[in-house]
Amino acid sequence: MAKKSAKEKLQEIEEQMKRLKEEERDLKRKAKAEEKKKRDKLCKDTGELIEKCFDVEHLSLEERELLFSSISSYVNNEITQNFPRQQDDSEVENGGSSEDELKEPTVTSSVREFQIS
Repeated sequence: MAKKSAKEKLQEIEEQMKRLKEEERDLKRKAKAEEKKKRDKLCKDTGELIEKCFDVEHLSLEERELLFSSISSYVNNEITQNFPRQQDDSEVENGGSSEDELKEPTVTSSVREFQIS
């Protein structure tokens, strides 16, 4: 077998780089599609929960927006008090507190009832 010239080796490397770039692009596209699928499912599930908990089927989109805007302050306050955000690993690495250092209680139950005062 003849020894490959530098030009042939360079061409092979360039072809390999091209294949790797295409593979990278395909993997990024696939990851983006998977994230979109997760987001779409979350939105669908959230909408189903809203329709299950509230009698909003007869309301238009604008009426629903008005309703949710009017209760958002109360709901966001309840979320903050009862469901504190958990830090992910990137926040811990970037100087945030570790989970051991969190003083706020965490919710472990999948069901929570709220009392309206």
